[in-house]
Amino acid sequence: MTSIDPIVERNEKVVREFIRGWETLDLALVMAQVTDDMCYLNQPLESVRGRENVAKMIGSIFAPAKKVEFKLLNLFGSGNKVLTERLDCWDWDGSGFTLKLPVCGMFELNEAGKIYEWRDYYDNEHWTKYGGPSLIL
Repeated sequence: MTSIDPIVERNEKVVREFIRGWETLDLALVMAQVTDDMCYLNQPLESVRGRENVAKMIGSIFAPAKKVEFKLLNLFGSGNKVLTERLDCWDWDGSGFTLKLPVCGMFELNEAGKIYEWRDYYDNEHWTKYGGPSLIL
C-alpha cells in the first residue's frame, strides 16, 4: 500500500476547497485559499495579480452565474503543485448548464498551503460562444 505524502494531501484538500468555493459562489471561501500576492493566469488572457484584483475578477465571473459546477475528471498532486482536469459547467440564466467548458488547471501552493499561482487553460471562443462574461478587469 502506498502512503500519501502529507504535503500533497494538504494541497489537494486546499484545491478542493477552492473549487467548492466556486461551486457555492462563495468568494470568501475561494479567497481564503490564496496568498495576498496570488497570480491568476486565465489562459489565453493576461495574468491578474494580487488578492484584490483576483477577487475582483472572480467576483465578475460569479455575478452573472446562477449555478456553477466544476466536475473534477482528474486531480493529481506532486509536491506543491496540483493539476486538475475539469469540466466547468455554468448556468447563466437558471435554465441549466448552457456552458460546459473543458479546462486544465495548474495550482502552485506555498509552504503554508496557500495557492500563489493558478493557471487555467481552455478555449476562450467556447467560453464566449456559450455565454461566458467578459474577463477583463
